[in-house]
Amino acid sequence: MYVSLLKESHENLFLREGYLLALQFQQGWAVFRLLGWEPSNVKPYSLGAVAATSNLASWDEIADAGGRRYLMPPEEHWIYHSFWGVNKPKARIFFQYPTRQDRWNLVAVQRTITGDVGYIDGEKSPYDGPFTPMSQIFTVHELYPAFQCYNPLPDAMDNVMLNFDIMRYSYMLIKDRNLIRDILTLKRPGRLHTVAGIDPQPARIPDWLSDLVGKDLLDYSKTVIEEGS
Repeated sequence: MYVSLLKESHENLFLREGYLLALQFQQGWAVFRLLGWEPSNVKPYSLGAVAATSNLASWDEIADAGGRRYLMPPEEHWIYHSFWGVNKPKARIFFQYPTRQDRWNLVAVQRTITGDVGYIDGEKSPYDGPFTPMSQIFTVHELYPAFQCYNPLPDAMDNVMLNFDIMRYSYMLIKDRNLIRDILTLKRPGRLHTVAGIDPQPARIPDWLSDLVGKDLLDYSKTVIEEGS
Protein backbone atom coordinates (compact mmCIF):
# COMPACT_ATOMS: atom_id res chain seq x y z
CA MET A 1 0.00 0.00 0.00
CA TYR A 2 1.34 3.46 -0.94
CA VAL A 3 0.72 6.52 1.18
CA SER A 4 0.76 9.87 -0.61
CA LEU A 5 1.55 12.93 1.48
CA LEU A 6 0.64 16.30 -0.01
CA LYS A 7 2.77 19.23 1.08
CA GLU A 8 1.81 22.86 0.73
CA SER A 9 3.83 24.58 -1.98
CA HIS A 10 6.34 27.16 -0.80
CA GLU A 11 4.82 29.44 -3.45
CA ASN A 12 1.83 29.86 -1.16
CA LEU A 13 4.16 31.48 1.39
CA PHE A 14 5.27 34.27 -0.94
CA LEU A 15 3.65 37.66 -0.29
CA ARG A 16 1.82 40.06 -2.60
CA GLU A 17 1.15 43.79 -2.95
CA GLY A 18 -0.40 45.34 0.14
CA TYR A 19 0.80 42.64 2.53
CA LEU A 20 2.23 43.74 5.87
CA LEU A 21 5.60 42.25 6.83
CA ALA A 22 7.36 42.59 10.19
CA LEU A 23 10.99 41.44 10.40
CA GLN A 24 12.54 40.87 13.81
CA PHE A 25 16.18 41.83 14.23
CA GLN A 26 18.30 41.78 17.36
CA GLN A 27 17.56 45.45 18.05
CA GLY A 28 13.82 45.27 17.34
CA TRP A 29 11.24 44.97 14.57
CA ALA A 30 11.14 46.71 11.18
CA VAL A 31 7.64 46.81 9.70
CA PHE A 32 6.87 47.17 5.99
CA ARG A 33 3.97 47.38 3.56
CA LEU A 34 4.85 45.58 0.34
CA LEU A 35 4.30 47.63 -2.81
CA GLY A 36 5.25 45.15 -5.52
CA TRP A 37 6.79 41.77 -6.22
CA GLU A 38 8.92 40.14 -8.89
CA PRO A 39 9.91 36.44 -9.07
CA SER A 40 13.38 35.17 -9.93
CA ASN A 41 15.55 32.12 -9.34
CA VAL A 42 19.08 30.74 -9.26
CA LYS A 43 19.12 27.28 -10.86
CA PRO A 44 21.44 25.51 -10.77
CA TYR A 45 23.93 26.82 -8.24
CA SER A 46 26.84 24.40 -7.99
CA LEU A 47 28.59 23.85 -4.68
CA GLY A 48 30.92 21.42 -6.45
CA ALA A 49 32.06 17.90 -5.66
CA VAL A 50 32.20 16.71 -2.07
CA ALA A 51 34.45 13.81 -1.12
CA ALA A 52 33.19 10.85 0.89
CA THR A 53 32.58 11.64 4.58
CA SER A 54 33.87 15.15 3.98
CA ASN A 55 32.68 18.72 3.46
CA LEU A 56 33.40 21.76 1.29
CA ALA A 57 36.73 23.49 1.80
CA SER A 58 34.96 26.74 2.72
CA TRP A 59 31.53 28.25 3.28
CA ASP A 60 29.75 29.41 0.12
CA GLU A 61 27.99 32.82 0.08
CA ILE A 62 26.06 32.00 -3.13
CA ALA A 63 27.80 34.49 -5.41
CA ASP A 64 28.61 34.90 -9.08
CA ALA A 65 32.12 34.93 -10.59
CA GLY A 66 32.44 38.60 -9.66
CA GLY A 67 31.61 37.99 -6.01
CA ARG A 68 28.12 39.51 -6.26
CA ARG A 69 25.85 37.67 -3.83
CA TYR A 70 22.63 36.38 -5.39
CA LEU A 71 20.71 36.27 -2.10
CA MET A 72 21.50 39.83 -0.99
CA PRO A 73 19.54 42.75 -2.49
CA PRO A 74 22.09 45.04 -4.16
CA GLU A 75 20.05 48.11 -3.18
CA GLU A 76 18.28 49.24 -0.01
CA HIS A 77 14.77 49.46 -1.47
CA TRP A 78 14.31 45.71 -1.99
CA ILE A 79 13.66 42.71 0.27
CA TYR A 80 14.44 39.18 -0.95
CA HIS A 81 12.38 36.15 0.10
CA SER A 82 13.91 32.78 -0.80
CA PHE A 83 13.39 29.01 -0.56
CA TRP A 84 15.78 26.32 -1.74
CA GLY A 85 16.39 22.63 -2.34
CA VAL A 86 19.39 20.37 -3.00
CA ASN A 87 19.87 17.73 -5.71
CA LYS A 88 21.57 15.01 -3.61
CA PRO A 89 19.13 13.29 -1.20
CA LYS A 90 21.83 12.60 1.39
CA ALA A 91 23.78 15.87 1.09
CA ARG A 92 23.59 17.74 4.40
CA ILE A 93 23.38 21.50 3.91
CA PHE A 94 24.41 23.60 6.91
CA PHE A 95 23.55 27.27 7.23
CA GLN A 96 25.09 30.46 8.60
CA TYR A 97 23.16 33.72 8.76
CA PRO A 98 24.75 36.18 8.80
CA THR A 99 28.04 34.64 7.72
CA ARG A 100 30.11 33.12 10.55
CA GLN A 101 26.98 32.74 12.68
CA ASP A 102 25.87 29.09 12.83
CA ARG A 103 22.13 28.44 12.76
CA TRP A 104 19.92 25.49 13.71
CA ASN A 105 22.26 24.36 16.47
CA LEU A 106 20.81 22.74 19.60
CA VAL A 107 23.70 22.82 22.03
CA ALA A 108 25.80 25.66 23.46
CA VAL A 109 29.06 24.63 21.82
CA GLN A 110 30.55 25.18 18.37
CA ARG A 111 28.64 23.00 15.93
CA THR A 112 30.58 20.54 13.82
CA ILE A 113 29.58 20.40 10.16
CA THR A 114 30.31 16.68 10.11
CA GLY A 115 27.72 16.03 12.79
CA ASP A 116 24.07 15.05 12.92
CA VAL A 117 22.50 18.31 14.12
CA GLY A 118 21.10 21.31 12.31
CA TYR A 119 20.99 20.69 8.55
CA ILE A 120 18.63 20.26 5.58
CA ASP A 121 19.16 17.42 3.14
CA GLY A 122 17.71 16.59 -0.25
CA GLU A 123 15.20 14.20 1.25
CA LYS A 124 13.72 17.06 3.28
CA SER A 125 13.97 19.74 0.57
CA PRO A 126 14.41 18.18 -2.90
CA TYR A 127 16.03 20.09 -5.74
CA ASP A 128 12.78 20.51 -7.68
CA GLY A 129 10.60 20.80 -4.61
CA PRO A 130 8.56 20.77 -2.58
CA PHE A 131 10.96 23.03 -0.62
CA THR A 132 10.71 22.78 3.14
CA PRO A 133 9.57 25.92 5.03
CA MET A 134 12.78 25.46 7.05
CA SER A 135 14.67 26.73 3.98
CA GLN A 136 12.87 30.11 4.06
CA ILE A 137 15.17 33.16 4.12
CA PHE A 138 14.44 36.91 4.20
CA THR A 139 17.39 39.13 3.28
CA VAL A 140 17.92 42.89 3.04
CA HIS A 141 20.83 44.94 1.72
CA GLU A 142 24.11 44.18 3.55
CA LEU A 143 22.73 40.98 5.13
CA TYR A 144 23.30 37.56 3.53
CA PRO A 145 23.78 33.87 4.45
CA ALA A 146 26.44 31.24 3.74
CA PHE A 147 26.10 27.50 3.08
CA GLN A 148 28.22 24.43 3.76
CA CYS A 149 27.75 20.84 2.57
CA TYR A 150 28.69 17.57 4.27
CA ASN A 151 28.65 14.21 2.49
CA PRO A 152 27.99 11.41 5.02
CA LEU A 153 28.24 8.65 2.41
CA PRO A 154 31.25 6.36 1.73
CA ASP A 155 31.24 7.50 -1.93
CA ALA A 156 31.97 10.96 -3.34
CA MET A 157 29.17 13.25 -4.53
CA ASP A 158 30.13 14.51 -7.98
CA ASN A 159 28.26 17.83 -8.13
CA VAL A 160 26.07 19.10 -5.31
CA MET A 161 23.67 21.73 -6.63
CA LEU A 162 21.18 24.09 -5.01
CA ASN A 163 18.03 25.51 -6.55
CA PHE A 164 16.80 28.87 -5.18
CA ASP A 165 13.30 30.23 -5.79
CA ILE A 166 13.38 33.96 -5.00
CA MET A 167 10.78 36.72 -4.71
CA ARG A 168 11.92 40.33 -4.74
CA TYR A 169 9.69 42.88 -2.99
CA SER A 170 9.56 46.66 -3.08
CA TYR A 171 8.24 48.21 0.11
CA MET A 172 7.25 51.21 2.19
CA LEU A 173 8.56 51.42 5.75
CA ILE A 174 5.78 51.80 8.35
CA LYS A 175 6.37 54.23 11.20
CA ASP A 176 2.83 54.62 12.56
CA ARG A 177 3.00 53.29 16.13
CA ASN A 178 -0.65 52.26 16.27
CA LEU A 179 -0.30 50.22 13.08
CA ILE A 180 2.97 48.69 14.28
CA ARG A 181 1.29 47.70 17.55
CA ASP A 182 -1.67 46.15 15.74
CA ILE A 183 0.59 44.13 13.43
CA LEU A 184 2.85 42.84 16.21
CA THR A 185 -0.09 41.91 18.46
CA LEU A 186 -1.85 40.15 15.55
CA LYS A 187 -4.80 42.56 15.52
CA ARG A 188 -4.03 43.26 11.87
CA PRO A 189 -3.19 40.45 9.43
CA GLY A 190 0.46 40.36 8.48
CA ARG A 191 3.53 38.13 8.32
CA LEU A 192 5.90 38.15 11.30
CA HIS A 193 9.34 36.63 10.75
CA THR A 194 12.48 36.42 12.88
CA VAL A 195 15.49 37.08 10.64
CA ALA A 196 18.02 34.21 10.85
CA GLY A 197 16.58 32.61 14.01
CA ILE A 198 16.51 33.01 17.78
CA ASP A 199 19.67 31.14 18.82
CA PRO A 200 21.83 32.84 19.92
CA GLN A 201 19.76 35.85 18.76
CA PRO A 202 18.27 37.28 15.57
CA ALA A 203 20.54 38.92 13.01
CA ARG A 204 21.66 42.47 13.72
CA ILE A 205 19.80 45.06 11.70
CA PRO A 206 22.04 46.77 9.10
CA ASP A 207 22.97 50.34 9.99
CA TRP A 208 21.16 51.85 7.01
CA LEU A 209 17.87 50.18 8.00
CA SER A 210 18.37 50.99 11.68
CA ASP A 211 18.76 54.65 10.73
CA LEU A 212 15.56 54.54 8.66
CA VAL A 213 13.49 52.90 11.39
CA GLY A 214 15.04 54.82 14.27
CA LYS A 215 16.08 53.60 17.72
CA ASP A 216 12.85 54.82 19.35
CA LEU A 217 10.67 52.69 17.06
CA LEU A 218 12.95 49.66 17.41
CA ASP A 219 12.75 49.93 21.21
CA TYR A 220 8.98 50.49 21.00
CA SER A 221 8.51 47.37 18.88
CA LYS A 222 10.41 45.25 21.41
CA THR A 223 8.21 46.57 24.22
CA VAL A 224 5.04 45.79 22.23
CA ILE A 225 6.06 42.23 21.42
CA GLU A 226 7.19 41.54 25.00
CA GLU A 227 4.17 43.07 26.73
CA GLY A 228 1.57 42.27 24.07
CA SER A 229 0.00 45.72 24.08
